[in-house]
Amino acid sequence: MSKFNLISIDLAKNVFQVGKFLHQKLQSNKAVSRKELLTILTTSPRCKVVMESCGGAHYWARKARSAGHEVVILDPRFVKAFRVGQKTDANDVIAIAAASFSPNVRPCKSLTQAQQSLQSIERMRALAEKQKRQLANQIRGLLLEFGIVIKQSECAFRQAIPEILEDSDNGLTAGLRQCLAQCYELFKAQSTLKETLNELLTGLVKQDEQCERLLALEGVGPITAVGLLISLSDTTHFTSGRNAAANVGVTPRQHSSGGKVRIGHIAKYRGEITLRSHLFLGARAVISQLKHREPKTKKEQWLKELVERRGVKCAAIALANKTVRTAYAMLKKGTSYEPSLLAN
Repeated sequence: MSKFNLISIDLAKNVFQVGKFLHQKLQSNKAVSRKELLTILTTSPRCKVVMESCGGAHYWARKARSAGHEVVILDPRFVKAFRVGQKTDANDVIAIAAASFSPNVRPCKSLTQAQQSLQSIERMRALAEKQKRQLANQIRGLLLEFGIVIKQSECAFRQAIPEILEDSDNGLTAGLRQCLAQCYELFKAQSTLKETLNELLTGLVKQDEQCERLLALEGVGPITAVGLLISLSDTTHFTSGRNAAANVGVTPRQHSSGGKVRIGHIAKYRGEITLRSHLFLGARAVISQLKHREPKTKKEQWLKELVERRGVKCAAIALANKTVRTAYAMLKKGTSYEPSLLAN
């Protein structure tokens, strides 16, 4: 059997392409089953295992790491630039290996089983919330075509639908009433599911020591704490707090050339969009509360002055940036958040 010091894997559901390399030279490149891939990982001598960040990557990364291998997960967009020739599994394996040899490679983070479980619960909660909102919007839109307008807010929606279904003079047919009734029951089921998952996630966050410490930050609730933990838990993945903030997407874009540094706006579709949205909304809530009282900490004093100078939105992004940097430092050093109080 040929010696090798790198295994490149093109992940799939049932059939995987595995390439073995020795000093950047391809030794073998063949398709294997799930069982065969597991055997390769557990019986091979310790080496570097590289794969793309896609479905199943965290599972196989944990399996490879438990067998003593060094695991590197790469962004598929980064790997794409190294593919030569047609889009085939064999060429993808070579591209993944070539990308891992690049001096400017930026590996993706790997989640533990507990972190992935928290992330999965949050994703299901977000899906229930999205489907609930979609159902409400669809029912509102359909009824508007019949001249029936429902006021905004969920409370008004819940109050109006039973009354509309019971009103025999609004022109709705029996079939449409039955359809709307079933959609409304589905809406209530999604609402119940969302509340159940919210309670479950809140309980799990309180049981996690790191999440519990993150909750002390301004504008951070259970959902944002989970997002920060998943994004920043591997502190070795970042060189500094600014690097962590750039990864989340709360730093301005930069376009520099010829010694001229040009700082632009916050990129709308860069970084972790969902986490950034939660951080921004949390910061807006902090600013809203701060308008009606005097600042108690130096950070609140800085925030209030920034709102007066630059406006609410700019201040909210600045607070989100500080939150990410502080969370990174807390997770890296294992410390708790202790804001500096103003002198009386």
